Amino acid sequence: MNERIKYANCWEDADLLLTSANLPPNGNILSIASGGDNSFALLSTAPKMLYAVDTNVAQLHLCELKAAAFSELKYDETLALFWGTPQAKDFFEILKKQLSPPCKKYWETNESSIQSGVINEGKFEQYFRFFRKRVMPFIHSKKTINELLSPKTEQEQTNFYHQKWNTIRWKFLFKLFFSKFVLGRFGRTKAYLNQVEIPVAAFIFEQAAQHLQSKDCQSNYFLHYIFTGEFKPELPFYLREENYQNIKQNLAALTLKQGLVQDFINPETAFNYCNFSNIFEYMNKEEFANFHQLLEQYLPNKAIIGYWNLMVDRVFSTSFPQTFSLYNKPQKQPTDKGFFYKRFVTEIKNER
Repeated sequence: MNERIKYANCWEDADLLLTSANLPPNGNILSIASGGDNSFALLSTAPKMLYAVDTNVAQLHLCELKAAAFSELKYDETLALFWGTPQAKDFFEILKKQLSPPCKKYWETNESSIQSGVINEGKFEQYFRFFRKRVMPFIHSKKTINELLSPKTEQEQTNFYHQKWNTIRWKFLFKLFFSKFVLGRFGRTKAYLNQVEIPVAAFIFEQAAQHLQSKDCQSNYFLHYIFTGEFKPELPFYLREENYQNIKQNLAALTLKQGLVQDFINPETAFNYCNFSNIFEYMNKEEFANFHQLLEQYLPNKAIIGYWNLMVDRVFSTSFPQTFSLYNKPQKQPTDKGFFYKRFVTEIKNER
């Protein structure tokens, strides 16, 4: 099966994921693989075992390549490989001996993705690239974009949004590009939007409007990538130099698994933390209830789970309060850089 990488990066905030749970070392972790970023970030907690799971084998080939880079390359070399600098192909040659035959074949077949930078090659990233290159020039100049992201007070940011940014063209083209039809066809998988019952474009527009009026947008590397194609002013957690060695020394705990995440929830695995990304967004209420039964049966007491809701409300502690409670998060948490999400949920399984 010649599957395509859908997400070359994780578009959920790893800093929020880590601070909300404050995980102790030697844990058993289950994580949605996707681009691998947040699974690598979770390796920084020194787990005993971490399963990174995805149904899409291309996503796992991406994770395997990233893991090999952490294992074999220096920090600057890893960044050069991921961004597709002129040396990327040379670094890929170094990694080939570390890759499984299917993974090696995948990247040899898709060598153009190595040259372009693997973190730019997902369907979702290409969607943003089209927005950045083909749509934004009709809305705002690079100068105006830089002004939006430049340091300002909260009031100055709000004023800038209303006076210079929130134009008729911005409203119209943004809502057109992030409509359910366009997003489903060119950005995400169409089936992922089946459970969405609200106006997609209006919801995303309002989420963006709130964030772009806030000082937080100035330092949001997700937003910088969307508008400029670069992660600034800082990199995602797993790519920050101060975290590199810590992740590298815990790579032995990582196991990549293909399949549905529920295939790996059983008495033998006994996960005490699960990163479910936003998978419940795609489930109808019956499927969500069935997933709850699985967690109720096999997840240990006091296990913690973290996940996001985008446009579909799926919260275990609301639907099944007998099984899950909201976890007592730290009082001071970072603002969610995934500004398009409605909420991030951290829950703990009740003792029975």
